[in-house]
Amino acid sequence: MLFHQPNNSHGNFNNNAYIYKNKKCESHFHGNYELIYVIQGFAEVRVNTNTITLYQSDLILVPPYCPHSFDIDAKSSIWVGVFSEDFIPAFSSEHRNESFSKFKCSQKSEETLKDILFHENHIDKYLMIAGFNIVCSELLCNATVMSVDQDGKFIKEVVSFISANLNSDLTMAMVAKNLNYEYHYFSTLFNKCFNLNFKKIINYFRYDYACMLLRDSSKSISSIASECGFGSVRNFNRIFKALSNQTPRDFQKNTDVKI
Repeated sequence: MLFHQPNNSHGNFNNNAYIYKNKKCESHFHGNYELIYVIQGFAEVRVNTNTITLYQSDLILVPPYCPHSFDIDAKSSIWVGVFSEDFIPAFSSEHRNESFSKFKCSQKSEETLKDILFHENHIDKYLMIAGFNIVCSELLCNATVMSVDQDGKFIKEVVSFISANLNSDLTMAMVAKNLNYEYHYFSTLFNKCFNLNFKKIINYFRYDYACMLLRDSSKSISSIASECGFGSVRNFNRIFKALSNQTPRDFQKNTDVKI
């Protein structure tokens, strides 16, 4: 099952970075870039429908709204940085819809990036801008554009459209029409790629977005229900409780809940 990370879909220089060991992250997507760097060992990474093995010092840059996952064992470690495209506006304007192969930086660039980027400490915004642009420069020199099959293109189209239209009356027929697909073909492809009921995935998207708003804003429950497309507070409460075993108001009060 594919899931959305709304907390990694902000702009305005949104970013976070973590070092992982013995970690399996299921297939997910978000509106920001994700950079993976192997510190030691290896990692199995899936981008769209391509499976890539990354070894020590390898990097891969995952573009916005591209489904991806990774799996590493206890002997391996990776640095994962998620950042909004305003860190790299020139690169993003030209290459936003492209997926690139894994690559290595030059030794000099890698040492610089270890110093200013590949750790979990606080990083000055302008050093981050410099670091991510070094990565983009090395990528364009050392990586190739990966082919994306029909399923990968379809997934990206669908998740991008749904994410941008959560407060609309989303039906499979409506999405198919807006993406210029014949309804029955769209339905078959959707079931193949997502393996999940259409209404359920819409509820997951709306739930994820609601979690973000409940945690990060002072908006009322009714305004969040409307913004997320739930239609009514009653429907919002019902779906939210079914997915989390608590009401939206309880979630908002619980500062320990993470999404």
